Amino acid sequence: MGFPSPASDYVESRIDLNKVCNCTGPASRLYIAERYHGKHINSGTMLLIDPAIKPVDGNLLLAQINGEMDVWRLVTILRRGLESLADKDVFIEFGDSFTDDELVIEGVVTHIIYDARNDVFDDTPCI
Repeated sequence: MGFPSPASDYVESRIDLNKVCNCTGPASRLYIAERYHGKHINSGTMLLIDPAIKPVDGNLLLAQINGEMDVWRLVTILRRGLESLADKDVFIEFGDSFTDDELVIEGVVTHIIYDARNDVFDDTPCI
């Protein structure tokens, strides 16, 4: 008579991305980048967007500007606007220059999911 196996009660369960990414509401959705947006957001990268989160300084936002989707960093300290991730010289000041149809904030980027098969994954990000 031997000892009982510690794995006898093991039950395999699937990974639930809603639990991992803390998606609580039906507003969360995935956006798949169709082109390079800067900061390792390449074509095919999946972004989890939550429009229910109130954006704060430094958040990445998915914004539609004149019908074109792009990822921007929200800046509210010292100056107020959207900073491009691809080109630091591109900055859009908040003000009266946009109407509701020209600038639409889709939501805050909460998670970025990379395709590790495309050599995007860096296992030593800081050396």
